[in-house]
Amino acid sequence: MLRRRTLFGLGLAGLGGLPRLARAAAASPAAPDLAPDIARIRDRGRLVVAVAGFATPPFVSIGSDGKPEGTDIDAAAAMAAALGVGLEFDHRAGNYNEIIDIVAAHEADFAISKLSETLDRALKVRFSTPYLVLRHALLLNRLRFAQTAKGRDPVEVVQEFNASIAVVAGTAYVEYAKRLLPHARIREYPDWPASVAAVLKGEVVAAYRDELEVKHILTAYPEAPLQLRPAILTDTRDPIGIVLPWDSTQLLAWVDFYLENAAKPLSVDQLLARYDPRSAKKDAD
Repeated sequence: MLRRRTLFGLGLAGLGGLPRLARAAAASPAAPDLAPDIARIRDRGRLVVAVAGFATPPFVSIGSDGKPEGTDIDAAAAMAAALGVGLEFDHRAGNYNEIIDIVAAHEADFAISKLSETLDRALKVRFSTPYLVLRHALLLNRLRFAQTAKGRDPVEVVQEFNASIAVVAGTAYVEYAKRLLPHARIREYPDWPASVAAVLKGEVVAAYRDELEVKHILTAYPEAPLQLRPAILTDTRDPIGIVLPWDSTQLLAWVDFYLENAAKPLSVDQLLARYDPRSAKKDAD
């Protein structure tokens, strides 16, 4: 009997506590309308986007008024408008790896500037679904390559003869070259024009970059087809995406949804057509 009374008494105490629980629930703060990473942007009233502080047309160029412009700049403006906030660019970076570092330090909400996804970069930042996928390419010195190639595949020749390859410092192609061309002698140059000049002078057998930039050289330089030969590596991928801090999970989901449903991706041919002729010999990656 005593045991039953004890249990019954506990039951009544529990029921008596229901009004207090209801009052506590009513007093607790309501669930947030937005995830913290989105709310932070809305509260600030502007989207902070890290972009290249140097010309990388047609994605980013510096206009006559000193402001960035290009296809990636247009995309950032469209996303800020979709979020209902203003837009601020951070263009301090002097190379692509520095853009990644700005995002990793949470100094920007995201970055967009023809940024390649690599294994090393993915250790510290998140990448969106690619909005562009390019193939790797070699820009070969016709004479030097012909002396050793004898009709063989360019990659095979580069690997077999420990060929010297030019890559642009601070880009994904430094990592790509080390991983995909391990036997090549890699030489880093400050920008793409310097890499192309090294090929033309015969300092290196080839420059290693993406198909867009290699095709652009062949159209921008009238003498290029006589001295240079392209080799598109059809079984390779260079995914280009938007870069976000590792903990911006909801913003990443929003960016992916935007890219899938609202963005208008451009083809390589369309991007080539968007090049600013004034910047044809000044671009760098």
